[in-house]
Amino acid sequence: MRLRAFWLRTIESGRDPGIEIKPFILTGPPRSGTSLLTALLTRKGNVLVANEPVVVGDPLLARGEPARLLRGYIHSLARQAVQRGTMPTKVDRRDPSRPTTDTAHHGATRRDVAVRIDRARPLCVGVKHPISFMEYLGELVEGWPQLKVVVLARDPGLTIRSWRETTYGWQPGLDDPGKGLWRRMYAEIPADVSPLEKRAHLWNLLVERGEKYAASHPSQVRLLRYETLLADPAATMRALFAHIGADRPEDPIDVSDVRPQEHASYKGFSEDEVQMIQRLCGPTDRRTRGA
Repeated sequence: MRLRAFWLRTIESGRDPGIEIKPFILTGPPRSGTSLLTALLTRKGNVLVANEPVVVGDPLLARGEPARLLRGYIHSLARQAVQRGTMPTKVDRRDPSRPTTDTAHHGATRRDVAVRIDRARPLCVGVKHPISFMEYLGELVEGWPQLKVVVLARDPGLTIRSWRETTYGWQPGLDDPGKGLWRRMYAEIPADVSPLEKRAHLWNLLVERGEKYAASHPSQVRLLRYETLLADPAATMRALFAHIGADRPEDPIDVSDVRPQEHASYKGFSEDEVQMIQRLCGPTDRRTRGA
């Protein structure tokens, strides 16, 4: 009941943020570089990103109209930024209106952070959530034509290896989908295969979904490879700022700390596991390289 009341307040309070809003979301497979991209985007003035607010992952999204709920939430973020000069990040699941110091999620503190807003310029307000938005990507894109989307994807071997090394990334609900979130997506994954093969199917499903909507809604959805971001961060960020509608997208930001990385994609996998991942993910991986 408290969560439902929060959403109703959010929709009501988010109707008039008092500033021109350019809404966007960051999503894709978990552990694909969305945290780095969030940090880079917020180096530009009047670009704000709520970093994985827990409310976005709640099943309540499935009970209503995802686009309407997201619109109300983003507008409420804009109102808070304009009126209080703060931006929330990672809030308490039990009471989403209250920040918490819980550090269990990625070891990060969920709290309000101070922001500066130039009211004479458009305000780009985004929400980052690696997987939750993928469940509702079609409804969000079609239900809110003004929404911009960035789907980030990374080498499947590196991504799945990172999932195996982290509890959150491993997505425990995938092995018991009746108890987890994202049930519609999980229903598309074979149930009678190994846990690792399920993760390979999940990576492929998520990236193919991003690829699909980038093709059908090119003005709204941009599929970006993490490798492209690392190879040329300055040009990539200029293109992304233009995509989300940021004011003066050509103005440079500091990207001196972003460098290409060399990693062994399949370190720790057996030969059979490598062949399985390449079989399931290879075609999609090759098609999207360079995006």
